[in-house]
Amino acid sequence: MSAVCENRPWLTILLQVCPPFLPEACCAALEAAGAGGQNLVALCHESERERVLAAGRDLVRRGALHAFRCHSPQAGEHLLEEVNRAAQQARTPYLLFLSSAVLLAPGSLPPLLQRLDAEPDLAGVNPLFLYGRKAFSFSAASCSPECDQPGQGARIAHMGCVADYFGQLQYLYEGLPLDHPLAGKRRRFQVGHAGALLLRREDFLTAGGFNTALDSLSHMDLCLKLAAPVPDKPLRAFSSEPSSVAVLSDDFDAWKACGLWNSLLQRERLRDDLLRPDHAALARADGVEYRCSHWLWGQAYPSTETMDENAPDGEDAALAIWLRWRHDPQPRTLLSLLHILPPRQRAFAVQLCRDLPSSLPSTLSWYHFAAEKLLGCAKKDGLPLLAAGAAEWLAHAEDFRRHDLQPGLKSLLAEGIYNIGLDNCPAAFDAWIELVELAELAEKEKAEESCRALEDIAHLDVGGTWPSVAVVMPVYNPRPEHLRAALDSVLAQEYPHWQLCVADDASTNYEIPEMLREYAAQEGRMRLTVREQNGHISRASNTALELVDAPWTGFLDHDDLLSSHALREVAALVRQKPELVLVYSDEDKVDARGARRTPILKADFDPWVCAVWHFSVYATERLRQVNGLRVGFEGSQDFDLSLRVAENLRPECVAHIPRVLYHWRVHAQSASGSLGAKPYVLEATRRALDESACRRGLRATAVPTIRNNFFVLRHEIDPRMRCSVVLLAVDSRPVQAVLREQLEKLAGTLDLEVLCQPLSSGAAEAFRTMPATVSLNARLLPPPGGKEEGNWHAACNLAARAASGQVLFFLDAHLTPLPGSLPEQLAVLTLQETAGAVGGTLWRGNGLWHAGLMPDVTGLPFALHRGADKDMLSSICWGQLLLTRRTLAAPEQAMAVRRAVFLEHGGFDTAMGPWAGADLGLRLAAAGMQSLICPWGQWRVPAESGTALVGVDCAGDVTGRQRITPQTRESFLARWGGIVRGSGLRNALLYAAPDQGWALKLKNFL
Repeated sequence: MSAVCENRPWLTILLQVCPPFLPEACCAALEAAGAGGQNLVALCHESERERVLAAGRDLVRRGALHAFRCHSPQAGEHLLEEVNRAAQQARTPYLLFLSSAVLLAPGSLPPLLQRLDAEPDLAGVNPLFLYGRKAFSFSAASCSPECDQPGQGARIAHMGCVADYFGQLQYLYEGLPLDHPLAGKRRRFQVGHAGALLLRREDFLTAGGFNTALDSLSHMDLCLKLAAPVPDKPLRAFSSEPSSVAVLSDDFDAWKACGLWNSLLQRERLRDDLLRPDHAALARADGVEYRCSHWLWGQAYPSTETMDENAPDGEDAALAIWLRWRHDPQPRTLLSLLHILPPRQRAFAVQLCRDLPSSLPSTLSWYHFAAEKLLGCAKKDGLPLLAAGAAEWLAHAEDFRRHDLQPGLKSLLAEGIYNIGLDNCPAAFDAWIELVELAELAEKEKAEESCRALEDIAHLDVGGTWPSVAVVMPVYNPRPEHLRAALDSVLAQEYPHWQLCVADDASTNYEIPEMLREYAAQEGRMRLTVREQNGHISRASNTALELVDAPWTGFLDHDDLLSSHALREVAALVRQKPELVLVYSDEDKVDARGARRTPILKADFDPWVCAVWHFSVYATERLRQVNGLRVGFEGSQDFDLSLRVAENLRPECVAHIPRVLYHWRVHAQSASGSLGAKPYVLEATRRALDESACRRGLRATAVPTIRNNFFVLRHEIDPRMRCSVVLLAVDSRPVQAVLREQLEKLAGTLDLEVLCQPLSSGAAEAFRTMPATVSLNARLLPPPGGKEEGNWHAACNLAARAASGQVLFFLDAHLTPLPGSLPEQLAVLTLQETAGAVGGTLWRGNGLWHAGLMPDVTGLPFALHRGADKDMLSSICWGQLLLTRRTLAAPEQAMAVRRAVFLEHGGFDTAMGPWAGADLGLRLAAAGMQSLICPWGQWRVPAESGTALVGVDCAGDVTGRQRITPQTRESFLARWGGIVRGSGLRNALLYAAPDQGWALKLKNFL
């Protein structure tokens, strides 16, 4: 041990406290493990600090440690930032990264040090991690961790991480008995386990420590950096030391660690070459056959006894069921695991299923890709059992779909796994493709076959009943296989009356024009021109547009795909509605494996957002009137086109097809893969929105939102606009200073009056601390009397009659404005002719509370994405929560509306109870004025809204609305149920999930 001095500490233990795993047992195990005389730095959040200090000080008092410190991150900081700082401040040659979920066995530290000191090519060393004696027993009274030597029958939870042929992570021989001969073998792995990892401090600092931006993947990133090849040096690796063991108290560790990596890999958020495939090679070196399961999961078992099909009775039964699922992940083994878990742990496991898509089945296309890859790798590496399994699967792929995949998906659906918003369970889309889309297409095909004798669309006169549809495709240097797939997707259309108009934009890859000429020679409906000079996508699209003589034109990128029924859906709709000018559909993304994901399921056309994306089809005459696509807007040329076409259209001239007709290919150079691949997209988007505002006569400028790939208009404010802010107090809590400051700032922007409206006589106390400043022009109004006392909506009606402003602005007096909030932007929007009520976005803590009511299939409205984390705002609901957009009704706690409009329509109908706000929004919509949410208004609501708003809060809650009286529900449904159910603000494929998100309709396909 050349780096160790007997008289000084050689080790700094960096203990990360990870609730619910408490630090006391972990700390108590350190002395017996060999940490005597070493340094301990505990890193925890403030909430655990007291008990951590007590445990560490106890060790110091007993002389078990040389030194102890406890660090907690500052507000907003990541715990790993403290870990990095502690590592920099350490003065020992070695660091042990330890989790409070790990209990080191007696004598486990010296062997780790001896191993790392003896083998310079090791980057880090782990102990063997064992399952606890009571793993999966889940009894709070009996699960006190123990740190003595493992007993007979102990099983290994982790001996090393391996990667399969897809780069997916597994724990090698998970569940292997500790007394098995293979448990004592030393191996080298690409990454180590963060639960107890011994490193050289110098190596950690040279690697730059943990990248805290990567959060749960930061330890994987560190391992990859430590093991990265260095010129003229041997390849470094990680290993587990068989003579050192520890108990891993987190029973779900493998699921969380491997599931996160594999899910990100499956969704192509990680490169598949980060880990080299080594599972099969390590198994072969151990004399273990490598094969695949029926669900194409790589398997390598040291013996058949390890994974006995018959689960033992008693305490080991749950562990056996867990291991069966780990080694053969599929719906049957997953459901067996869920069924043996008690309610709290089962809820956590279900959440893992939803958060980690690799836990749930994919679509047949992914399995087909997997089988072909496994077959190729098996032949290359000489793995006969793997080759046989993959070949067998390919020979019976459709049988797998009918007898395994679809029944498995249905069993998970019956268990309620998919009954949650799509944003919180991406794998629900896989289930929808296999269970719903395929069934609907089959039903449609049967219906069409039955009517072909009456009307054969292949022989109808084009231009008569059935229109011809052109597909415009600009082409420049795509991958040949992607171009071929795009062309084939047009040729495969079920609808026969189409033109494919292609312009090659002077591709430098000679294969591309040759391929296009080959296709054009074989298909008479394809028209081709090859440009002599590259002009970019707008010029190339316009060149292709010149070839069109069909009445309808759609756009297809050179590497994307159309569904086989895309043109049939378009033709059927425009045939039915001759007034249409623009038609658009839903879309999704397709990856290199042919797997579809990330669906964008749109609502009816929203002129405030004006984003139709793909598949968009225009009346060709209108395209020529606006001169096609504009040069200089490359990257956002389609958005600019939709703005210019839709600006002057009546609502009935635009239609949405609620079907996924377009598959946007994800790869490194596509905008679907990363906006960073095409940075000019952002500037083109901003300019398109800016110029659209100018054409519409708006005094507004496009500015980025909190994520710069979204833009929103910021309007100029006329200082003469008279605005009456109605501050409503539900109780005596005083108005906060920050809200008063916001109102004073608002008074400097427009002509402001403030009406202080208490809901009761006691609530008037809330305004006693309001300073009598001239700028606020504030006056106190009497509360509503009689039966209306304490009624929020009645108080609003009273204040509206007393107000003198052109615009009413209802504000909860207990709101806290967030930085950057500009309430004047909400007020100015109300002056637009088609705007009704305009609301802001309300937050409770760091979670979304109210960003507008949306319609559900039940006929009742709900607060979309209530509870969503603020950091997720740009990714949920396809980013539209960042934009000014239509909604069923605005939040009553922060809502602006023209006073004349409010009074003319009778204000709030108090008979509608907690749905009075929704009722007002629907009445305004019936009069042609849409409710809006404007992202410029951002407020935080108090933890308790007050009794007057309890019903309003419940009305927006999918589960809480059941607490509202049946009479009130029935009254609202009788007036608005049909309108809400049929609202175009909801895609017909979706419904309101219990988590307040949009969920895919799957229930009818059990």
